[in-house]
Amino acid sequence: MYCTFSEASKLLGYKSRSTLYRLKEKGLLDDYLEEIEGKAYLYMREKKGKTLAKYIRSNVFDRHGFVCNDFDPEAYLESLIAI
Repeated sequence: MYCTFSEASKLLGYKSRSTLYRLKEKGLLDDYLEEIEGKAYLYMREKKGKTLAKYIRSNVFDRHGFVCNDFDPEAYLESLIAI
């Protein structure tokens, strides 16, 4: 499952996509970053045993105590099929 930065920020509970862009600039999202037809996407499923949400939760600490949603792409896709 690939998401744009806007989609990923909403699913992870961020108010804007700027946090994800900062992480990209620091190179923290390189394992999850894919370019498709010239546009950057984030891979939301597992890579190296962690989803993007779990990776961010374990490696990124917010000074204000914000923790991103523990987004499960498999459960999300199942919920779309059930509709």
